[in-house]
Amino acid sequence: MKIAIPIFENRISPRFDFSPEMWVIEVERGKVVGQEKFSTANLNLPQRLEQITSNGVDKVICGGIDGLSRDQLGSRGIDVVQEVTGDADIVFDLFMRGRLRSGFCCERRGRRGFCPWRKDSGKRSS
Repeated sequence: MKIAIPIFENRISPRFDFSPEMWVIEVERGKVVGQEKFSTANLNLPQRLEQITSNGVDKVICGGIDGLSRDQLGSRGIDVVQEVTGDADIVFDLFMRGRLRSGFCCERRGRRGFCPWRKDSGKRSS
């Protein structure tokens, strides 16, 4: 599986379509087997979508994303986890542990990650 995370410095980019960099991580059997970061600063939306597709990405984890981009990714068989904010490393770690959901806010506090459920905190599932 390949996961793409649009980033700004070390954080999830607030907007998918304006992220200056993309982090693509390849995972097999629960282990990272490859990763790369590449610039997306000068790509328009169709080029950005093509870059993700040509890299064989299966899932995009992002902050804000417009409906057109989300639909285009979905029509290409790419799953989108959206409205995630915070530190990209913490977000990826939560994804690897099966705990990431849309709407998470993931920040570093001291030496540990802090990821409260942002939306309707009373509806957490175990």
